[in-house]
Amino acid sequence: MKKFLTLFLSLIVCILVIGGTACYEPQKDAVNVKYYATPADISPLILAGNETIGLIPEPAATALQNEALKQGKTLYRMDLQEHYDSQEKAYPQAVLMVKKSVINAHEGLAQNLEQKIAQSVDWAKENPASAVTAIGNNGATTLKAPALTNDVIDACKIYWQSADNAKQSVKAYINNIIEIDSTKANQVNDDFFYTPSASTNQKQQYTFIAPDGAPAIAISKLMNDSDNLNTGKPISYSIVVADTIQSEVASGQADFVLAPVNLASKLYKAHDSVDHYVMVAVITHGNFYIISDSPLTIDDLQGKQVAVPMKGAVPDWTFQMVLKKNNIPFVVVK
Repeated sequence: MKKFLTLFLSLIVCILVIGGTACYEPQKDAVNVKYYATPADISPLILAGNETIGLIPEPAATALQNEALKQGKTLYRMDLQEHYDSQEKAYPQAVLMVKKSVINAHEGLAQNLEQKIAQSVDWAKENPASAVTAIGNNGATTLKAPALTNDVIDACKIYWQSADNAKQSVKAYINNIIEIDSTKANQVNDDFFYTPSASTNQKQQYTFIAPDGAPAIAISKLMNDSDNLNTGKPISYSIVVADTIQSEVASGQADFVLAPVNLASKLYKAHDSVDHYVMVAVITHGNFYIISDSPLTIDDLQGKQVAVPMKGAVPDWTFQMVLKKNNIPFVVVK
C-alpha cells in the first residue's frame, strides 16, 4: 500500500509540474533527443534553464551566448562539424546549383562566381549593416547587423569548394542521409557535378535564389551591387523561404540556386533531364554548434537530453551521423 501511494504521489507531482504530459525518465545509455521546430524555439528554453543542451546554428549560437552573459551565465559550445570530420571540420551543407545551359553559355562563370562569393564574405565582415540591408531588400531575413560579427561569419563556414574537389564528400554525405532516411535524398551520379562543355542560353535575364542565413551572407554583396556576374544579362536575386526552393527548381524558374545538398540531390533533374541543374560548388560547410550550460565532450552527451531543431532535416541528420560515428545510441523524447 505504501509503495502504491508513493507511485501515485509521484504521478500527481509529474502531472502538476509538466502540465499533464507524461513523465519521462532519461535513458542513461543513450542521447535523449527532444525535437523542436526551429532553433528559435530552443534558445529561450536554454536561457531559462528549461533545456541545458541544444543544437543551434550561427548566428543564433553567438547571440544566445551573448544574451546569457548579460544574465551572468556562461554557455559553452561544441563544434558539430568537427565531430563529423575531424580533419576538415566541415560537411557539405548548402551547394550552388546552376542550370547546365547557363553555366556553359558563359566562359569563366564558375571562376567568376568563386571570386565574387569570396569578395562577398569579406565585404559582409566589413559592412555587416549593409549586408543585412541587402539581404532584407531581396527578401525576409532574421539576420541582425550587431550580431553579424567577423567571428560569427567565420563560424558560418562559407567558402567555395569546387564540384570536382567536393565530389567524394558530397556523395558520402548523401549516402549517409539515405542510410538514415531513404526518402530524404537520392544517390547522385557524375552528371550531378558540373563539368565544362559548350552551350548557349537564350534567356534575357537570370534568377538567383537562396535561403536566409549563411547562404544569404554568401551572396550579400552580389545583391547589394546587382551583380550580373559578367553574363551581360540582369540577374534578379531573391532570398526565399527554404520550403519554396523545391517548387522553384521543379518549375525551372531559377537559374542559380543555393540549396541544401539533400534537396539538390532530389531535384537536379526535376525540371529537365537534358538542361538540368549541376552542382558547381559547396558554399556552406556546416554552421551548427552544441550549446550547453557546462563544458562537454561528445561522449558526455550520453544519458543527457539534447534539444534538436528541424527533425528530418540537415542538422538532425548530421547530429545522428556524429552519434553513429561515435557509437552513441539515441532515443527520441516523446
